[in-house]
Amino acid sequence: MSFSVVIPLYNKALHIERALKSVFKQTCQDFEIIVVNDGSTDNGREIVEDIHDSRIRLINQSNEGVSVARNNGVEAANNKFVAFLDADDEWLPDFLENIIVLRNNFPECGAYATSSYIIRPDGKIDYPLLVGLPPEPWIGIIPNFFGLFQTGYAFNATSTVVPKKILLDVGGFPAGVKLSEDVACWINIAIRYPIVYNPKRLVIYHQEAFNRSNMYKNLNEEPYIKIIRDAINNGLIPKELQEEALEFIAQRQIFSATANVMEGNPAYARQLLATCTQTRKYKKMWLWWRLWATFPEGWPLRIMKIKQLLQKRLN
Repeated sequence: MSFSVVIPLYNKALHIERALKSVFKQTCQDFEIIVVNDGSTDNGREIVEDIHDSRIRLINQSNEGVSVARNNGVEAANNKFVAFLDADDEWLPDFLENIIVLRNNFPECGAYATSSYIIRPDGKIDYPLLVGLPPEPWIGIIPNFFGLFQTGYAFNATSTVVPKKILLDVGGFPAGVKLSEDVACWINIAIRYPIVYNPKRLVIYHQEAFNRSNMYKNLNEEPYIKIIRDAINNGLIPKELQEEALEFIAQRQIFSATANVMEGNPAYARQLLATCTQTRKYKKMWLWWRLWATFPEGWPLRIMKIKQLLQKRLN
């Protein structure tokens, strides 16, 4: 089983060498590496060029975003299986070996993924919550993608391998999206194919890395909400999973509404909340933020700051 490892690179000179070394340390050595330099302004490109290994290819493009970089890497891939690695993350040595095990046991799946260690900005190590899965050493097809992803993202781009033909079939990653672009891709795959999962932590996801792209605040509706709604309307999601899919939508809409309330956009927050009034799992959360969305613009943030100030004085 051969892999094409796609690494989007944008101003990650501090981390790219670590990412590449984690690939070179794999127990499986049957791979090519495609680094897509997305218009970096630091010396990350030069660091890659100074690593003399025939398995590395460097593609340079103007700054078009991580989705375009990944998609261009997929197009350039020579192998049937594409593994993604962000330039500030790293794999443990047996990551690809475990992906091979998943592929051998579940050859018809649309994606192969594992869990990860998450290093938070404060340096603490955290783990994705994996609710609804059997305990380790279980591996298998995710029974309820939308239920699993409500407890946190069980996998991410760095911990996922996808057949190239399936990535092309679902249209890859959405261009121009700065946050959750990978989730949109996974949802497009999950709607059409089973996803197999190993809860073993085989990836280190560095949230503390410099210039981490997931630090953007998302004030708009998530890009995958329409994907899910259209899939339900077109009968692509089984009836037994539609309720969880709608609850997933409700959770994400409430999160986006929360950000808008705190950033002084209560009208748009109310618009988002109006799309998920039927939620049962998140009704209390919905009611709470619907109340906050009635406050005048800027007041929720002022109230929170006053509360924090009072707590500091009391302590």
